[in-house]
Amino acid sequence: MTGAEIIAILSVAGTVTATLITTVFSSMALSRCTDISCCFDCFLCKRDVVSEQVVARQVELNAENNNI
Repeated sequence: MTGAEIIAILSVAGTVTATLITTVFSSMALSRCTDISCCFDCFLCKRDVVSEQVVARQVELNAENNNI
C-alpha cells in the first residue's frame, strides 16, 4: 500500500470513530439513567438526571436542526 492509501484508510477510520463517540454521548445526554456504563465498563458515569423541561427543549432543538 502507498502512503496515500494508508492516510485515506486512517482518515475514514478516524471519522467513523468520532461519529460513533458523538452518537453515544449525544444519546447519553438525553438519557434518564443515573448509572451509565458503556463499552464493557470502559466508561462509567454516575450523574444527576436533568429535568423534563431540559430534555423536552433539547429534543425540540434537535428536531429544528434536523429540518434545516
